[in-house]
Amino acid sequence: MNFSFDFILFKKFCYLEFVPYVLQILGFLIESHPTGSTPLPEAYRILFQSILTPAFWDRSGNIPALSRLLQAYIEKGGENIVLEKLTIVLGIFQRLVSQSKVHDHEGFAILNSLVVHLPRIHLENYLKDIFVVIFTRLTKAKTQKLIKCIIIFFCYFVVKYGAQELITQVDNIQANMFQMVIDRLFLPELSKIDENDKKLCAIGVTHLLCDPIPMISGVYFVQLWLPLLQSLLQLFESSNELQTMSYAEKKKQAQEEAEDELLVGLDDTPDYTPAFSCLAFAKKPHIDIFSTSIPDARCHLAKCLQTLTASHPNQFLNLMKTGLSTEHLSHIQKYCSLANVTLI
Repeated sequence: MNFSFDFILFKKFCYLEFVPYVLQILGFLIESHPTGSTPLPEAYRILFQSILTPAFWDRSGNIPALSRLLQAYIEKGGENIVLEKLTIVLGIFQRLVSQSKVHDHEGFAILNSLVVHLPRIHLENYLKDIFVVIFTRLTKAKTQKLIKCIIIFFCYFVVKYGAQELITQVDNIQANMFQMVIDRLFLPELSKIDENDKKLCAIGVTHLLCDPIPMISGVYFVQLWLPLLQSLLQLFESSNELQTMSYAEKKKQAQEEAEDELLVGLDDTPDYTPAFSCLAFAKKPHIDIFSTSIPDARCHLAKCLQTLTASHPNQFLNLMKTGLSTEHLSHIQKYCSLANVTLI
């Protein structure tokens, strides 16, 4: 077998202190593999088995790079390589979320990648257990970072599987739990979402408002619809990056971030576990999965509200006019103007 440069790199230079760096390079190489072209080389299949070894994940300094590498596999070789070990991959997600306040976000990053890149049929039988893991951790050790991770995952879930399915999965854990999710997670924390995730969350919340029957005419309409819309409007006005950045703007931002990123030396812990240090040249770029389909999330909200108000004459328009502040109404009017739509 002819081994590729990246496989040789892993085999020859993966001494303990270099592992986090080598893993980042390998993740970068897999991410660079053209999408939709030839499958990943066989050497990557062999390597994939190695990175699932529990001993690798026992070392805290390895986890960010391992998570990135695993996400790269899911994106570029999900159905060819990852599906064979899907149960183990989900076990890694469970371990990170259940046992680590430091690295729980890496577990959610893996889960989000699975939702985005794998067909739903492959995750169908695991969804209940996934939600149980999330709510069990939320009950035992709630942190603000965890709440943000949950909101982001729920928005990915809505975008891929639909808002009604999210409500169903949450309420299957406990009756009417979805109301607690909105009241205790979304309403107080939505506006605090990191900049890179605001567009995703805006689109996810838009579909929570405009798609599922429980939100537009059912049990959750009276108590949740208007407060959630208000939170969404606050999210919009707290962000200046909800529109797709131009190529020049993205390039400039990437250059500035690369210049600010320092490649620091090893920071060994007492058990000689190297701390994670991000390689500046291999930094993972932010990917906007809606860059072409939904250039502006504000216009998307306006169009969805137009569809909603047209199918429910007077109901939602009157609710907004009587329940929203003058400032919020002016924001909606601005979004409608941008989208060239009129609410009925």
